[in-house]
Amino acid sequence: MRRVSYLFPHTCDIMFDVSKPFSVYLQGMEKLADRQDNFRSANGPVKREISVFIAHDRLGFERIGRNSRLEAEVTEEADIMIILTDTILKSSANVPLNDQKFQVKGIDRGNLTEVYVTKSPAIPGVSSLEMKQMILELFA
Repeated sequence: MRRVSYLFPHTCDIMFDVSKPFSVYLQGMEKLADRQDNFRSANGPVKREISVFIAHDRLGFERIGRNSRLEAEVTEEADIMIILTDTILKSSANVPLNDQKFQVKGIDRGNLTEVYVTKSPAIPGVSSLEMKQMILELFA
């Protein structure tokens, strides 16, 4: 079953191929779900939470987890929304930053998956090119 959204933009920031079948691509998206990273920035230590959602009923998205088993039910095409939530960690209080939302479309092309990435809205932070690298690292 295709899991697509009418809300997916008609233009994209970047398009690339993942040299893995669609089912393996979906397993990679599940690995990305509920991940948490820590890193240092100019403002201090930052915690990044990664949330992954898949299109549901063509107008909305539902959250997926690490054990969602999408490859069993999704075929051909999937629209996924990835939200990066950064929080600056301070001793007095944590300071949340803007959520960075990416819409990612994966299309089954046999032995590879065609991927389109769009950042929405265009706020400073992680770029679509960096999201491409994050996705490709899942399959390295």
